[in-house]
Amino acid sequence: MTSPSPSPSVAPSPAASPEALKTIVTVVSSPYCRSLAENFNDALVPMLANDRTLDAVSVSLDGINTLFDHPDFAQRFVQTREKLLHQETVLNASLAAIQRSINQLRAGSALTTDTQAAAQVHDAAQQLQTAYDKQRQLAIDLQGMYQAMADYPIARANPALGGFNPQEMSEPEAMQNVKSYLRFDGQRDVIARSEGKAVDIAYSAAETYCTPKK
Repeated sequence: MTSPSPSPSVAPSPAASPEALKTIVTVVSSPYCRSLAENFNDALVPMLANDRTLDAVSVSLDGINTLFDHPDFAQRFVQTREKLLHQETVLNASLAAIQRSINQLRAGSALTTDTQAAAQVHDAAQQLQTAYDKQRQLAIDLQGMYQAMADYPIARANPALGGFNPQEMSEPEAMQNVKSYLRFDGQRDVIARSEGKAVDIAYSAAETYCTPKK
């Protein structure tokens, strides 16, 4: 390897917490290391921003579940629908750039002749891809939910207080709870686990192959 020319890189902690970013290390300025640092962070940072957006989505979905518990349900419906529009728009707008960065990260495995180094980059990219695929699916589902809410004639709705009649109360949980219907919490669990694994793998690769040797 050529003489090291350090360049800083930042990546989240192994817990993939959006609030706690951790410097990986000062990396050797090689094509492999530059690709690892730049493309990994370019993919993960907006994915963590999407996680914060999904935190807000979670609140919106809780609001949808309890809309008809309130006499001003129509107003709440419209307000929640507009929040959902903003949230799903933010998510969908981020997707193309994230996928490009994951693709570029994966392609960076060809920048080294070390098979183990190449494998670690590929594995990190695969974990990011898994998390991305779940974020994308939620973004698509939320877009569909917004469209269904936009088409619903809320001004003409006249539900019983609570919104559930005996027939609705007998329906499966997945039909009564919008989070269950969307598999929202389960998909977010997959996202968090995959992001955490991706950080672990990338951090290990940076320490092993991109740290200037003394």
